[in-house]
Amino acid sequence: MARGDTVALMLPTGLDFLRAFFAILLARAVPVPVYPPVRLDRLEEYATRQSAILADARVRLLVTIPRARPVVGLLRPAVPTLAAVVTADELAASGASLSGPEGTAPTRPSSSTPRQHRPAQGRPAHHDNLLANVRAIAAASSCVPPTSE
Repeated sequence: MARGDTVALMLPTGLDFLRAFFAILLARAVPVPVYPPVRLDRLEEYATRQSAILADARVRLLVTIPRARPVVGLLRPAVPTLAAVVTADELAASGASLSGPEGTAPTRPSSSTPRQHRPAQGRPAHHDNLLANVRAIAAASSCVPPTSE
């Protein structure tokens, strides 16, 4: 994993997801969270949608759970940039370089829905944009106490 690489996270919500997400940020790579497959009866739709997101983001590495590896086999042909698939434990054992995040923030999926008949796409968001949004939300929120300077 190199600075600026996009890394997909196909992990359930939990500690592994959080550790992998922040490890990717600290390695100056860009996390691309995608949902793990849930319904077997909609696997083809899932594979089509997720492979479009992964291809658009030019994902180089995918972090997943062991039981989802067969599904990754369905995605791989449509994602030519995907160089490797690892589990969260394998990523933790690799000892990725940890230095401060800068540059591009996580890719956020667009708002397309399955009914729009177009592939889902991701859009890079930059850390400065995210910080500006956080500041704007904090300024507009009545639940955040004003800062005293």
